[in-house]
Amino acid sequence: MLIALVPVQETEAWMLADKELLKKEIGTKKTDIELTIHRSPEKIANPKEVIEEAIRVAREGMVKRRRAQLTLADIYSPIGQKIGQLKFVSGF
Repeated sequence: MLIALVPVQETEAWMLADKELLKKEIGTKKTDIELTIHRSPEKIANPKEVIEEAIRVAREGMVKRRRAQLTLADIYSPIGQKIGQLKFVSGF
């Protein structure tokens, strides 16, 4: 599946295009609703804050030192590289 995404508010919106990849990179099996990433990326006014909150929620319950090890900056490159590997499939 290919999703075209043009960020209007913040550039971090592209990271919400593949929610399963985002959850994998932040190391959680929590649901989109639990992480508050269930809305369409285009409808999220502050995607950076939403992703940071998702990381915080995903890391709840971990020891404090481990919880603090992952930041938004840490997942830019891995997600960008993996999204870039998607094959383009045209239905037209």
